[in-house]
Amino acid sequence: MSRKKIENYYIARKPKLLKDFDKTVNIVKKVIISRYGEEFANTILKEARQEFEALIPHIPTISGSTPALRMFLIISAWELAAYKAMKKHGKSAKEAWELCHEALKVRLKTVPKFVCHLLKFLFFSSFVKEKARKVAEKTQKHPLGDFAFKFVEGDGENFDWGVDYTGCSIYKFMCDHDAKEFAPYVCLSDIALSDTLGWGLIRTETLAEGAERCNFRFKKGGKTKISSTVWKKGV
Repeated sequence: MSRKKIENYYIARKPKLLKDFDKTVNIVKKVIISRYGEEFANTILKEARQEFEALIPHIPTISGSTPALRMFLIISAWELAAYKAMKKHGKSAKEAWELCHEALKVRLKTVPKFVCHLLKFLFFSSFVKEKARKVAEKTQKHPLGDFAFKFVEGDGENFDWGVDYTGCSIYKFMCDHDAKEFAPYVCLSDIALSDTLGWGLIRTETLAEGAERCNFRFKKGGKTKISSTVWKKGV
């Protein structure tokens, strides 16, 4: 794939990206109105859309067949747009994330259950684990954007397999757009993803909170257990 094609990946898909953004907005609008009122909701959603459209050309590009990482990057761009809009109105990173968290949970509820079951089955399959292993090995020599990670073998009891991220395009994306304080919250998107897709994610540290790695551990049938200095269960 040529560099030009990689750079144009998101720009070429701008109409679809905006359509997906609007779909999420329509789903979550009632939640925002219930918290802040209709006038503020209309203002913040309009401004968030403008921010997202402006961010599209700047979403980090990655080469190769990496649909999952691209999905995570797009979600992070949604959340960054919301944060930038909320910040203009004096709202905190925590308040912005609470709305993003609700939006993601509501959006994920629209995924058909059979799709969730299929994705869960595939996630713990030998095929996906081997794919993750190979991609991890490649990123040690040639990072995917700023993504670099190592595969971690399961211990046969506490987790089935895992990865340690030593580089993260999402974290750099936040820092590049003056949103470093929001970065630890963006990492918390994995709560809704793990709960919905059955990752059984266990994570105790992230690059965004100053650690040397993000230690993802996955347990089939397990509960999501994420430690974070910016989040307490029940938010």
